[in-house]
Amino acid sequence: MFPLARTSCRPSGRSALPRHARRSLGLPLLLAFAAFAGCDATGADKSAAPQAARGPRQAPVDPRTRGARSAITDPGQFAADLFLSLNWPAAPGSRGAPDGSGHLGQTGATVWETFKNTSEIYLPGGATPAPWTTVSELPAGITPPSLQQLQQQFGVTNSPWLHFFPTSESRMVDGQQVVDANTAVIRYDIRANQDHFNYIVSNPAGYPLFNFEGQQQALNDANFTFSFPTSALEVKAAWRILGPTDDDRRYWTAYGAFLDSKQNIVYAKVGLTAFHIISRIFPGWIWLTYEQVDNPTATFGFFLGAKQNPLGPNPTINPQAATFNQQLQPQTKGTKWQFYQIIGWQTAETTQAGAPVVLANMNIESYFPQTSSCKSCHAMANIGPPAMPRLNFWDTTGGSVTGRVGPVDFPAIAQQLAPGLAFKQLDFVWSLRQAQSTQAAAKK
Repeated sequence: MFPLARTSCRPSGRSALPRHARRSLGLPLLLAFAAFAGCDATGADKSAAPQAARGPRQAPVDPRTRGARSAITDPGQFAADLFLSLNWPAAPGSRGAPDGSGHLGQTGATVWETFKNTSEIYLPGGATPAPWTTVSELPAGITPPSLQQLQQQFGVTNSPWLHFFPTSESRMVDGQQVVDANTAVIRYDIRANQDHFNYIVSNPAGYPLFNFEGQQQALNDANFTFSFPTSALEVKAAWRILGPTDDDRRYWTAYGAFLDSKQNIVYAKVGLTAFHIISRIFPGWIWLTYEQVDNPTATFGFFLGAKQNPLGPNPTINPQAATFNQQLQPQTKGTKWQFYQIIGWQTAETTQAGAPVVLANMNIESYFPQTSSCKSCHAMANIGPPAMPRLNFWDTTGGSVTGRVGPVDFPAIAQQLAPGLAFKQLDFVWSLRQAQSTQAAAKK
């Protein structure tokens, strides 16, 4: 039997294709199975799904099609439109594409949930990732339970996608954790859209950026600059574990899997508490962050095994966000997405009206919100020589340790922290640091 977190038995529906089988089936066979089994290739079991509230039926236009200027001049609208676009149900049998015949809030994986998990990109031994269409989030050798087994243990969820939470993302960037009212630790996954994934695997220079050695090759090439395509997207999501007595009516729910302290796989029902979206619609990216509305009283600090104070309200929420949250209300009404709100956005600027731009998500940057700036932090994403492969993003000026805000002069900081060593910025993409070495595989 597979170990389970907080099990609760509810009636199940018809079984969908076990995920381990999806790894070996091509897309045509997968679609054929989906048609036979009454589910779609994203895992949605239509026969077992509860009656979903019906949001808008017309798939929203991806705001990136309006170009970079609209994101710069009207970032709040961009944040609202991308919220609808990426939370739209994914098309059956595909990853990262919207279902043109679907509606917001219907049972099934969202567009962004079907993006590639970093656990599928940065593999042990620096191995080459499987193709985009392959679903292989869990560590090698682990056969997950079927959708029917998950439903029997946890009930039917809004999304039947099984999210793996890598150990490398079990804590926030400062090494701290946050919990829910039951002291269950909030867990994270990071997902990349197809163009983001393709650049890592097959960039113009041909460097395998999915492993440490490939990034070293890029570092040593004086003509190479890390530069993702303008169509690249990345999503970081925070999830709480939902037990049988937890009220899930205000959370987008899915299934989750993670390794415990003994490296045993654990499965659970999870609820979405927050997420970041970053888009490279222009150099420097646009940074958008969202939270579930109950977070200020439902998530807590955590220290030495004890629950601390609630994490709210968010001191960095953009006052202009209220306008766009009100705009979203009629479009999300009656769906789980009505319980999520825009917190704020950051464009190319690190200062505004002479003051540093500050933006934090209370489930992702919980302990340093007043010194959190998405762009300033990610400007420190870097690769260096084997002797010192990564410079820390923390600002240690004056002996304190804080997040970075305001302009970041990376070459000057690198020279100060590591004189004489060469470093390159990773185009603001910190997730590249998860790349593992091929040498680890060679030593086995």
